[in-house]
Amino acid sequence: MLHPPGPALRAAAGAAALALSAACGASLPTSSEAAAAETADAVCSLLRAWNDDLGEVVNATSQAITDDDDPSTANAVLADGFERLVDVAEDRRAQLDTLDLPASRDREALLDELRAGADESIAILEDELDDIAELEPITVDDQAGALGGAFVTVEGALAVIEPRAGAYSPELRAAFAGDEGCRHVVQPA
Repeated sequence: MLHPPGPALRAAAGAAALALSAACGASLPTSSEAAAAETADAVCSLLRAWNDDLGEVVNATSQAITDDDDPSTANAVLADGFERLVDVAEDRRAQLDTLDLPASRDREALLDELRAGADESIAILEDELDDIAELEPITVDDQAGALGGAFVTVEGALAVIEPRAGAYSPELRAAFAGDEGCRHVVQPA
C-alpha cells in the first residue's frame, strides 16, 4: 500500500525544487517582455540602418568637396548630398508605415512617435537644402564651416527620430536598455 509522502519528504522535495529553480537563473520572459524585446530589436535595427545611411551620404559628400577644393562646384556637391539625404530619410520614413511590431500597449504610441520624428527629420534636411541654395560659394577656407554645419544638421535630423524610452512601459524601457543595438539610437529618458 502506498502512503502519501511524509513531511520530511515534502520538505526535501520543496528544497530540491527551490534549489533547482535558483540554479536555472532568471525565469523565461513573459509574453509582454518578449514583445518588448522584439519591438526594441526591430526599431533599433531600423534606426541604426538609418543612422548608417545618413552618415555614409554626409561623409561621401564631405569627402567629395574636400577632394575637389573647387568653389565653383562645392555648393552643388553639397546640395546633391542633401538631396540624397532627403531621399534616404524619405525611404526610411516609408519603412515605418510597414514596420511590423508585435501587439503591445506601446505599439501605436511608439509608431506615432517614430513617424513624427521621421517627418521632422525630413523637414530639417529639406530646410538645410533650402539654406544651401542661399550660400555664397564655398571656398577652401569656408569648407570647415560649411561641412561642420552639414554634420550638425545631420546630427539634428538623427536626434529627432530617436524615441524617448522613458515614455513607454517598464518592459519596453528595459528592452531598449538591454539591447546593445539600441545605444545611440534611443533617448534613455
